[in-house]
Amino acid sequence: MMTRVLRYPRLCALACVSALACAIGRDLCVSSQADGWARVLLVMTLVLLGVSLVLMSCRFFVEDTGVGVGFMLRVRRTSWQDLSSLGVLCCNSRRPYLYGLYRRSPDFLKLIHRAPSCGNWGFIVPLSRRVINAVLTRCPEEVDFSHIPRQKPGRPLRMLWHQAALYGVMLVPAAAVALLTGGMMLVRASEMASFVTVTGLTLGACALFAVGGFLLHRAVIAATLCPCISEEGVRAGIGMYMPWEEVRFGYVHRMGHVSGMFLLSQPLENAGKCCAPPIRCLSLPDSSTLLLAYLTYCPYAEKGERPSA
Repeated sequence: MMTRVLRYPRLCALACVSALACAIGRDLCVSSQADGWARVLLVMTLVLLGVSLVLMSCRFFVEDTGVGVGFMLRVRRTSWQDLSSLGVLCCNSRRPYLYGLYRRSPDFLKLIHRAPSCGNWGFIVPLSRRVINAVLTRCPEEVDFSHIPRQKPGRPLRMLWHQAALYGVMLVPAAAVALLTGGMMLVRASEMASFVTVTGLTLGACALFAVGGFLLHRAVIAATLCPCISEEGVRAGIGMYMPWEEVRFGYVHRMGHVSGMFLLSQPLENAGKCCAPPIRCLSLPDSSTLLLAYLTYCPYAEKGERPSA
């Protein structure tokens, strides 16, 4: 018996719907004798179908013998005994994830650094009712899937808007240039007669659209997950709120020009254990104000491990 779920269900659905829309648009262009746009939409349909195939190949398996993570023909299967940690993680939002660490690399900090990708350290996948039922049925250990209650701040929070504004100033103009350039390339491709030239321009436009969409996505994340602090707790924008009394571990991660701060609801030594209680995690941009608030208001900041660079 095996249960299979997609690791990226929303992206897969978006790619499939976009491919269908391009296919319908091509048929309409053919009927209206718009041959240039018909060739462009044909290439875009093929590209989106390829993207859909790749996303549908990114699957997570739950079997009687263990779990597996697959991408195309590459599948890594791990037995239940070889999992050093398995539990539930909620990061910045109410959407839970199932995480697992392999015995070879039981490093929980590496998981939150690289999530939501999967690697030789472990995996993290969106949690659904189907995955919960499969794990409860086939896993020999008892995994805690208890509901995490939503908490609201008792008083207004101070928003550190300079973090989101900095990302917006850098990312939004770059995304606009990428999307505008991609649109101009599509218009130019529709005027070409050579199918090779049309294919090249359309592929370049698709690449620019992907870059522009990624930059806009990062800008939206920076705006919606802007740190909000008070003397009582901290929140990731409009996402999850955690009182300082429930923040049991803080960690500042700096790598190159990227810097972020992670706040966990469990001590680090307990977070990496198998079948730990559901863990809440706030992944926030690193700032001196946020770090000072953590060291000032969190009662466990001095007792546990302090944030380190």
